[in-house]
Amino acid sequence: MVLTIPAAYIQNSGTYAQTMGLLQKKLEEHLSDSGPLAPIMEFVSATPGKRLRPLLTILSSTMAGETFGTTPDHDTVFDVAAAIELIHMASLVHDDIIDDAKRRRGMPTVHVVWGLHSAVLAGDYLFTRANRIALRYPELGIASLFNQAIELTCEGEIMQDERLYDASVTEKEYLSHISRKTAVLMGAACQAGAMLANAPPHAEEALLRFGIELGCAFQIADDVLDFTADPEESGKEACNDLRRGLLTLPTILAMETPIGDLVRKAFQARSVDADTVSEIRAGLILGGHIQKAKQNAAHLARKAASRLSIFSKSASKDALEGIAGEIVNRMADKAV
Repeated sequence: MVLTIPAAYIQNSGTYAQTMGLLQKKLEEHLSDSGPLAPIMEFVSATPGKRLRPLLTILSSTMAGETFGTTPDHDTVFDVAAAIELIHMASLVHDDIIDDAKRRRGMPTVHVVWGLHSAVLAGDYLFTRANRIALRYPELGIASLFNQAIELTCEGEIMQDERLYDASVTEKEYLSHISRKTAVLMGAACQAGAMLANAPPHAEEALLRFGIELGCAFQIADDVLDFTADPEESGKEACNDLRRGLLTLPTILAMETPIGDLVRKAFQARSVDADTVSEIRAGLILGGHIQKAKQNAAHLARKAASRLSIFSKSASKDALEGIAGEIVNRMADKAV
């Protein structure tokens, strides 16, 4: 799911465009001496997404600073935000290799253009560049925070891959997988903002929880869209997770119904054909399981927003609450 930055924040904050411009300059600065990898680095940085994770760092640091009366160093904040984006970029390059994705954001993927070998090395290079930035600030503990996030992300991906074609995955296990593979980096992005503002431990914890719950809500919403989105609009094959033997929340919620028998039979054969996909999808919609998953995502997004209650009202806080609100609004849509 492409998460939209709240329009009110963009329209009412004259600094938004400037913020994104400064972030882009930082990324270009940190990738400017990439040697033989320069063409790949230019290609990756020239096809940006919403840059949500670095924005979470910037907004969190601003909000925490305003609440606790500190002034985070501007250059340091943008360095750390850029490092977060480099980690995310690296994970996307590697994800596209794992998924054999041919396109991302309307452009060919790195491994399609430069080959698998170069793409793997490019992803590794982005990780090391992010770590180099973090090591500039040993007193903040940013490097340790980022390394832990990368470790947990890798664990989550492996945990998920080990359960392909496993019809016994529980809701608790699913949440454990997504909290690592998706949510932990968002949590680190927000916690880093608190660290940059020298916020007290309870504020760090609140922002970490905000990011993790936001990330879980984001992933559940994305898993819902895997069943409901128009493939021509999303650019991805419908029900792709189910086809590759991955149980996500909408299906997990239906496993004690006749849909579960269909899933178990297909997974035992390690093949989910088009007719089975169509039957399962229809059953999830008619049985209300898609709607239940939407409600779970919205609940997590609201819970995330409630974590910000300890912070003073500000434009940055409004923006963070608005990002969580985007998930709630999308999941309230009754169309499937």
